[in-house]
Amino acid sequence: MEKLYYQDPYLKRITCTVTHVSHTDKTTEVCTDRTIFYPESGGQPGDRGTLGQYRVIDTRKADDGDSILILDPSSQIKEGDVLELVLDWDHRYKFMVIHAAQHMLSGLLFTMFGIGTVAVHQGEEYLTIETDRSAIDANVIDELVLAANDKIRENHSIIYHEMSHKDAEALGLRRSIKVEGDVRIVEIKDVDRIACGGVHVARTGEIGVIFCLGHEQIRGHVRLYFSCGQQALDALLSGNKAIQSLNRTFSCRTDEIESKVAELFFALNEAKASASGAMRRLALMEVQCNIGSDGLCIMECAQGSDLQNYAQAVTEFEDIAMLVTCPDNGRTKWLIALKGGFEKIDFNVLLRPLLAEINAKGGGRSPVFQGVAACDDKEKLKVFTDKFKALVLN
Repeated sequence: MEKLYYQDPYLKRITCTVTHVSHTDKTTEVCTDRTIFYPESGGQPGDRGTLGQYRVIDTRKADDGDSILILDPSSQIKEGDVLELVLDWDHRYKFMVIHAAQHMLSGLLFTMFGIGTVAVHQGEEYLTIETDRSAIDANVIDELVLAANDKIRENHSIIYHEMSHKDAEALGLRRSIKVEGDVRIVEIKDVDRIACGGVHVARTGEIGVIFCLGHEQIRGHVRLYFSCGQQALDALLSGNKAIQSLNRTFSCRTDEIESKVAELFFALNEAKASASGAMRRLALMEVQCNIGSDGLCIMECAQGSDLQNYAQAVTEFEDIAMLVTCPDNGRTKWLIALKGGFEKIDFNVLLRPLLAEINAKGGGRSPVFQGVAACDDKEKLKVFTDKFKALVLN
């Protein structure tokens, strides 16, 4: 198979001859005499596009390195067909940009900071580089991004060299060579040099812009997330629109947004604390209004109520036997409190016959027990309530 994507990565369409076709239940796999479709390899996704009238959904790598075009199983293609092969150029070019950006970032990480790359992922939304470090200072990431964008503006050429494995090893590359035989070296002039079988843009200026989305620790290594090319430009435009909206909302400058948001969160937390206090006081008032002279209190509260407010209200009473139920989207939350003179009742003895009435589960520690019942039937809940009352008072 003639691999034209190596001769000219910018070829978008060619005419080719089908040399092999095989069918499975899920796909039709096609090989051609020549191709511009790069197969998934080295973290770079396989190309997609069309072969004649048929859609190519992916390109995979055969054992011998050739490209296998993956088509729908209903594709009616025969060996010997001469068809036009057309790339989904937007998809291909995006990953040419991302792959070049990855080489540049990994190269700069190594030459500037001595940080190695152990794994990469070229995704639809972002590029990730997993490093050999367990921690990386934020200043290092900032310096890396600034240096990468400098290299973009300098518009370094990206070139290829074919050489023997021995000659490639003598170059002292930042990463060991993973293939046997002759090696393809990708060089970003004055930036990086590495063995790679992927396809890339011709100059760093085509990358456009790079910025770091963030980082995390995984498997003891720091993983860095980047956006580059059109993805980065789209994200920057979207972010700028959001900033402008916040400027208008808060009537402030961009450098004031962070403090304005902090003030808003402080006010929100204060309001939540105030509301929580009010709900606890309201729950206490409800219990006070519903508790009888015998210490029995049975209530049904509104859906969405927090039963913890009623549990806290129990602390204000010396003697109380309380049952609170709360509808919960087809279920029923329940809370039982047995305090003071009622603590002599063994809840574990009470549990089985009582909760069986409404298929309820739960538990707790004296004096408060709670759980959920897979039941919202009013008649069954009334039997549950009446049985609790009878068991407590007897």
